[in-house]
Amino acid sequence: MTSAKDQAKHPDYAVRGLNRERLAALLQHAGQEILDVGCGNGNYVLHLADRYKIRGVDYKHFAAWDQKPHLFAVSDAQRLDVPDASVDTILSFETLEHLPDPDAALREYLRVCRRNLILTVPNCSLTHGQRASGQIYNHWIDRTHINFWELDTLCQQVEAAGFKVDQRNHINHMNMGPIAMEALGLGGRFARFGAKVFNRLQRTQYPMTCLVVASKPKP
Repeated sequence: MTSAKDQAKHPDYAVRGLNRERLAALLQHAGQEILDVGCGNGNYVLHLADRYKIRGVDYKHFAAWDQKPHLFAVSDAQRLDVPDASVDTILSFETLEHLPDPDAALREYLRVCRRNLILTVPNCSLTHGQRASGQIYNHWIDRTHINFWELDTLCQQVEAAGFKVDQRNHINHMNMGPIAMEALGLGGRFARFGAKVFNRLQRTQYPMTCLVVASKPKP
């Protein structure tokens, strides 16, 4: 989904860890047979291999796959080398934003799954305060991102591909504490304590990720 050059610029694709909110959605909604499309280092596949029949695919081989190579394969998300209706659930975590043709990928997801899709992409909606202060999420400046969604537009595109959206929400809220302490000129232990207090008192949330769970209509 990204070039080798971009991969080198963004090593998180090779070392990214588990995200608790994505994992919670998976545990709640996924069927027993799962395909993780755009799996990167395969962390979800490796973490869940003892509990699910799960496999991962990505545009290139990642070194972490060598732990359990039989669980991974190289495949293009826009043209999956996977049979029709061969898995219960498709996972697509932070993948569509990199693809030249996300509609093609969504149609492939519909073709391959029997039950549902669990999808996340970066949230690209900004509040008035963010715009007024010139603050944006870091994914806006990631040059590997060529598609941008808000939650409404994401749901429209998922439904246009043939899915039915069952759940939609924002996850991964930005912690504003550190920047608030920096703006106040506070550092050291007090800054860490102050950031925790600010985070608890913060009323407006700034979600960085859109999450959609969508089902495949029955024939």
